[in-house]
Parts: sequence; structure tokens; C-alpha cells
Amino acid sequence: MNRKALIVDDEIYAVMGIRSGLNWDDLQISDVYEAYNIREAMKVFEHTHIDILICDIEMPKGTGIELLEWVNVHSPATETIFLTAHADFGFVQRAVQLDSFDYMLKPIEFSLLQATVAKALQSIQQEQALHQLREQYKPYYELWLKNKSVLTDTFWNQLFAKRIGCKQENAASFIADHHLPLTPQSRIVPIVISVESWERDLNSGDEEVMEYALRKAASEVLLEGNKGEVIQTKQGVNVVLFFLEQEEQMDYTDLNEKSTTYIASCKQYFSCSISCYIGEASSLCDIRETYMKLLDMEYNNLQKSNKVYWQQDYQVAPMTLKLPEFSAWTILIEQGKRGEMEKEIHRSLMELREDPRHGAQALQAFYHGFLQMIHYILHKNGLSAHELLQNHQDMLNGKLPRSLEQLQAWALQLISVVSDCLHQNDSVIQRVQCFIADHLSELITREQLADFVHLNPAYLSRLFKKEVGESITDYILLERMKLARELIGNSSIPISDIAKSLGYSNFSYFAKMFKKVYHHTPQHYRKQMAPLCE
Repeated sequence: MNRKALIVDDEIYAVMGIRSGLNWDDLQISDVYEAYNIREAMKVFEHTHIDILICDIEMPKGTGIELLEWVNVHSPATETIFLTAHADFGFVQRAVQLDSFDYMLKPIEFSLLQATVAKALQSIQQEQALHQLREQYKPYYELWLKNKSVLTDTFWNQLFAKRIGCKQENAASFIADHHLPLTPQSRIVPIVISVESWERDLNSGDEEVMEYALRKAASEVLLEGNKGEVIQTKQGVNVVLFFLEQEEQMDYTDLNEKSTTYIASCKQYFSCSISCYIGEASSLCDIRETYMKLLDMEYNNLQKSNKVYWQQDYQVAPMTLKLPEFSAWTILIEQGKRGEMEKEIHRSLMELREDPRHGAQALQAFYHGFLQMIHYILHKNGLSAHELLQNHQDMLNGKLPRSLEQLQAWALQLISVVSDCLHQNDSVIQRVQCFIADHLSELITREQLADFVHLNPAYLSRLFKKEVGESITDYILLERMKLARELIGNSSIPISDIAKSLGYSNFSYFAKMFKKVYHHTPQHYRKQMAPLCE
């Protein structure tokens, strides 16, 4: 892409030196303009768009600061690099307040200026890409605001959350009561859309709008020519529901092609990696169980993304009974909700007791599933089951309980020991927060955090936002700015060094983020704090 630059300096030799000292071809800058005062510079701006402005701050016919004030109004996309022979704090402070890209002391090292211009061009490219992305999802924004309350409080949310129940014998009246476009013979094919990662840093608001855009795209691409709905549950799970009439057959080859196309389109247009988990056709009364199985698939998928996964290919141990939702139980244990966990154990075993078909096989399946869940939790939290339970070897000696009463006592005792140990230490989210605190000077990605705690990125993102109330991206920014504020207010370390210590090689971007959080520039904040420290 061809770019344009403008050099402004009242000294002709300074302009000539910069013009000849930089490799403009390497920077992909096709046109380099010259001006010797701010009036001449303004005339250049009036006739052409300038990407990079290299400007002396101190000039007799108007300062570079005055020019930047004008440029910010008439050409806000231009990045400005100031040159100065004197490190005057007043000039530098005003340059930062006006959001200049960088400032450099004369005499200029051309290699350093070349690198700074390259960074400024990269910043322009990133801003343009983000602007283009926001323009892409802009049409969705008003629709999102209009439908937000509706989308989060639908019939499907209530059904999936088990607030309402459906039984096959009263399916007709259930459908009529809720005005559903279904019949008792209808079948539903669900697809869980798992957002694994965003290629750009998005704040919470942007992420919500983007996920709405993903759902609108799913409605257009996946549901094309089919009846159905696209929803988002209150847990943040995006779900596509296909409605099939009694004799209607789903074209699974076509669905696979559409899903593959949808995944590629989301990566291209929305800059995100997603996976589609496709469930088996289910009745209205069975759809929640199918949905939960898809969540289990997502929960256990720690490595792959940008793929289509089918429930029928998901390998599970054969069983003849409905086991508890151990993935949901894992969350209860890790969140320290021991009372709720004990109620779930009691409820699940009551269901086994009430069905006379369940005998020793059901008891054994529950035992092994529960034990596997405990091993998974301990392993994920870096704990050894044998070391933890060395005083309770009867829990791990492989001796199966012989009755439901024994099974319940065993499960409750095991939960007691594990919970007491687990919550003496940090929770999963606290471990993530500690990791962030220890790596604030480095680039931190959601995938890196997910690998650290052995969780699926999409699942971790939802869990983090639910517990902390902020997205991971917003939390990292706030933690960096908190530390920056403390160092700026309570030390004499140069602000540029503080920025670098927090991973900001671009001082202007650091200042912009600080001002975004605290509504003051770093310099203004230090000036305010100075009297308090005296």
C-alpha cells in the first residue's frame, strides 16, 4: 500500500537530511512532501492525504504543537513524529496530550527514525483494520441494542436452564402454552458455536456486539432455507436450532459444507476462530440433554479449533443410564459451592433409586464417572490424589460401594476432603489473575491463559467474565494501568521507562490507554501527585 509523508522544518538542511536519510521504498511511502512553516504544511494537507507527519516542534512562524492541533481536526488519521533540539517538558507534555505518535531529540539517528516511522505506519494499519472491522459490524449494533433483552430471556434459555420442563406425554399442551412453531413429532438439530479466540483485542462491549454479528451470520449462512432460531444463553453460549417436521430429513452433507463455510467466513470477516459442535436430531423434551452433551464436547476439547465436530463421533463409554452432568459438577466444586454440590449428589442418587431398572451396573457407572471427575479436578489444580487422600485410602482402593447409601456417603466424604484442600488454595480464576499479575510486562493471550489452567479458551472466557464481571482483555488493561498509576504517583522513575516495563514500546499508545482509564495523561497525573509526595 502506497503511503504519503510530509517533512516540516524551518531549516532546509534538516528537511534535506531526513529526505535523503530514510529508505522510503522500504517503508512503502511513495510520495514525500516538504514544508518550511506550518502555513505551507496546511496547504499540503488541503490538497492531499498525509499518513506520516515528521515535524520540528520549535519554528519561528508557528510551532509544531499548533500544527498538530490543526491536524487533529482536519486529518485525525495522520500519525505525527516530533523532532526537537531541546527536551522542553512543556512542549513534550502538550505533544503527548495531543496524541502525537512519538518525539525524538536532534540530531536524529536515521536508523532510529526509520524504525519509528515503520512503527507509526504499523499503528495506522492496525487502526484502519479495526475501523474497517467496526464498520463491518456497525449495521448489527442497533439491532443488538433493540433485541438484547429479548435474546437473553427466551423460552430456550428457560428450557436449557431447567426452569421449565417438558414431558413426552404432555408435549402438545407444552408447545401450545409456549406458542412454539413445533409439533410433538418435530425434531430439533442443535449446533453450539464455540468462540475460541478473537484475533484482535476487544473490550466487553465490542465482544458482545461481535457475537451478535456471529449469530446474525449463522442465521443467514447455517439456517438458510431452514426453519429455526439462533440464540445466546445466559451463560454466553451461542446456539443454532434447526426445526424439522415429522417426515423431514436433515441434509447432513449440506450442513457440514455450510458449517465449514461459516467457520471460514467468521475467520475472514470477524477475525475470530470458532468451532461448530453439531448434535443429533432430538425431540423437544430431549433437546436439553443433547445440548448438554455438546457442552461436554466443547469442555473436553482443549486443542483443536476452526473445526466441525459431530455428536455421533464423540467417543464415550457405553452406558445404559443417564449419568450426572459431571462437567457442570466440576464447576460447582471449583467455585467452592459445596452445599449445591451435595444437593446435586443427593438428587442424582434419588433418581437412580426411583428407577427400578438401575442395578449394580448403574452404581458402578456413577462411581467411576465421579472418581474420574475428582482425578480431573485434582490434576488440573496440580494436586496428587494419592498424597491428598493418604489418610483416606479406603476412598481410592478400588472397593466399590455396594448400595446407593454407601455410594452417597463415599461421594460426600470425597467432596468434603477435596473441597477443603482445593479452597485452601486459589481457585482457577484466582490462578489466572495471579498469572496475569506475574506477566504484566509480556503479551498475554486468552489461549495462553487457557493452556495455563487446562481449559477451553471459550469456556475460560465465559467463566472469567461471570466471576470477575469483566472480560479478560479489559481486566489485563486495568491491572496494567493500576500498576502504572502506582509507579507514576509514588516513584521518580521516568514515565517512558514505566511504559516499557509494562510491555508498551509505543509511549503514545500507553498514554492513550492511561487516559482512557483515568481520564488524565500520565504526566498530568504525576504533576497532580507531586505535592502529595513532598
